[in-house]
Amino acid sequence: MSHSNRGLNEPFYKWIDDVRRAIRKEKELHEKLEFYNMKLIGYKGVSYDRIGSSGSRSSGDSELLYWLDKVDQLESIIHENRRVIVESIEFQKVLNCDEIAVYVNNMLQQNILKSDQTNIKKVKMMKQKIIRTWFSLSRNMINKKSC
Repeated sequence: MSHSNRGLNEPFYKWIDDVRRAIRKEKELHEKLEFYNMKLIGYKGVSYDRIGSSGSRSSGDSELLYWLDKVDQLESIIHENRRVIVESIEFQKVLNCDEIAVYVNNMLQQNILKSDQTNIKKVKMMKQKIIRTWFSLSRNMINKKSC
């Protein structure tokens, strides 16, 4: 988004950027998780018979812990990504059909629908209405959290 679109609407456009990023990264993160899980398949379980022995920890155990940690970190990132996408889907439920088309095509830039026949002025007005709706919903969420 260009800076001219921002100003007072900065939080909304930051959220839009987060939604776009989450949508774009979703497939990549799941592929990475699948790769990490494949790495785990080749490892034996942690050996407990060496507990208390003077022998040092095998490198296999530390590698296993490394990949388990990577999987855990990635799953938390995927969970956060999913939360952002679900927020966007929930937000779309309060919009009407025309607003959803503007939101998805122009703001999220997904171009799911074919070229829109609406004029530019109408699209700009719908964008402003969408932004106002988002601000009122986010204000309501903040008020609910503080209670």
